[in-house]
Amino acid sequence: MLERPSSSRREQVINLRKAGLTYAEIGRRLGLTRERARQIVTGKAATKKKATRNNPDALLTTAQAAEHLNVHVNTVRRWSNKGILETYRIGSRGDRRFRRQDVDKLLLKKSSAGTS
Repeated sequence: MLERPSSSRREQVINLRKAGLTYAEIGRRLGLTRERARQIVTGKAATKKKATRNNPDALLTTAQAAEHLNVHVNTVRRWSNKGILETYRIGSRGDRRFRRQDVDKLLLKKSSAGTS
């Protein structure tokens, strides 16, 4: 999970960038990767998570689906294998992805079954 950096770290990175240092130099000074230094300056890491949260067609990883359903990752895998939760396989490794709306649908189904 990506967390927002503390304001002091963010200020350090921004000040070093204004001073003309490259992202690689900033990373070396602060113990970050150059990509993380760039993310802190541009703020793109935080916006990606927000876009996923609001998009019903977004694809979630197994860990994200488990967190959303408040269950263990192995439970999500088991539900996927049994066909309880629809899975999409991507990439050469066949990684599982779940549509957010399918996860939400299962969540509503489970909550309505528990209240009956």
